[in-house]
Amino acid sequence: METRVSGGKPGPPGKSFGPRTLAGRLALAAAGVALASWVVLPLITVTYRHTYPITDTWIMPVIGVVLLDVATVLNLLCVWRWGERSRLNVITTVLLVPTALLFTLIVIGEVLGGAQCG
Repeated sequence: METRVSGGKPGPPGKSFGPRTLAGRLALAAAGVALASWVVLPLITVTYRHTYPITDTWIMPVIGVVLLDVATVLNLLCVWRWGERSRLNVITTVLLVPTALLFTLIVIGEVLGGAQCG
């Protein structure tokens, strides 16, 4: 199987830097949204804490963890199941898996421990 790299030259499969499939691009977009949520959600919490009390609860970290876990599963499926072997998808998967595990364990520990936000 032959793939085309930029410039129209044929290249070996799996040696491209960017994703070759739509699923690979969606997985990278999901990873970007998930990682950006860990910046945006605390800003929303700080800004609207007194106006909307829902932002001052356990819901915001759970939203971040769910987005991160969905992006991780999507990247894992792209790399292992659907054969997306671009370097960017592999690097993203290697970075997302430990990050998702760490944040998931932290949020689960806070929920089980009854941590109070605020």
